Amino acid sequence: MAYPVILKRLSQHIPVLRRIINERDTLRVERAQLASKLLELTDERDHLQALLQNLSKGNTHSGYCHCCRQNTFFQITGTWLRDEYLCLHCRSIPRQRHLQHILDTRFVGWENLTIHESSPSNDFVARWCQQYSASQYFDGVKSGEWVNGVHCENLECLSFNDNSIDIFITQDVFEHVFHPELAVREIHRVLKPGGAHVFTVPKLSTAERSEPRARLSAGGIDYLKEASYHGNPVGDGKALVTWDYGADFERLIDAWSGLSTSTYAEVNRAIGVDGEFREVFVSRKPL
Repeated sequence: MAYPVILKRLSQHIPVLRRIINERDTLRVERAQLASKLLELTDERDHLQALLQNLSKGNTHSGYCHCCRQNTFFQITGTWLRDEYLCLHCRSIPRQRHLQHILDTRFVGWENLTIHESSPSNDFVARWCQQYSASQYFDGVKSGEWVNGVHCENLECLSFNDNSIDIFITQDVFEHVFHPELAVREIHRVLKPGGAHVFTVPKLSTAERSEPRARLSAGGIDYLKEASYHGNPVGDGKALVTWDYGADFERLIDAWSGLSTSTYAEVNRAIGVDGEFREVFVSRKPL
C-alpha cells in the first residue's frame, strides 16, 4: 500500500515515525517470506505423505543413485521397469543408473578423463566430468559442424583424431545406426590405448540373431520390417530403429570392432538397477 504524501513528508522529519514505517516495511517483507516458506513446507509435506503412501504399498524403497550421487528413494510406477523404475530425485531410469555405476566402479577417476557422449538425452555424465563433450546426429550435416550451437557427429564417420578419447559413451544409440560395423570401427579408431566404449543397447531376449530392420539404398530407406521409432533429443523427436539385436550381439560387436566386449547385467535394487534392457556393455581398446 502506498503511503499518503503527508505521511511520507512527516517521516522525513520525525525519526520515530520513520523508524516505525521502516519496521512495518520490514515486517511486511518477513511476512511475505514466511508465506513463501509455508508454501514450500506444504509442498514438502504433500510429497512426504505421498512417499509414505507409496512405501506402505511396497513400490517405493530407499537406495543410492549413481546418477545424482546421493541417497534417494526409487519408485516403481508400472510393470515396465525399463522406464517405470525412477529415482525420485533425478528421475533417472535403470540403464542410466547402471551405466553410471559401471563408470564409478570400473573406471575410478573417470571424471578427470576425456569423455565424449553421442546423442545424450540428459546431463548425468556431463555434470560430473571435467573434460566432457557431446554431439548429436543431424541428417545431411557433416561431422564436426555445428547446428544452432550443437556439435554434429556421425558415428559412421567421426571427425575426432585417432587415439584422442578415453571413454566414448552411447546410450541406446546403436539400434538407430544403419551401419553399426562402421560406427564401432570409428569409435575404436578415436579411443586412446586402454580406452573404452561404454554403452547400452536394447538386446532382445527373444532373438537368437541380430537383424537389420531397415537399410539405406540409392532410393532412400528400404524397410525390412515394419517401421519402429524411439525418442530423439533433436529433430522431430523420432529416431528410426534400424537394427534388432539378439543373443549374438557381443560376438558381432567384437567381430566388427576388433575389441573385447564385457556385458554387465546385474540386478541390484540397492542402486536402483533392475528391469528390461539394463545391460551395460564395455568394449576396451588394448594398451
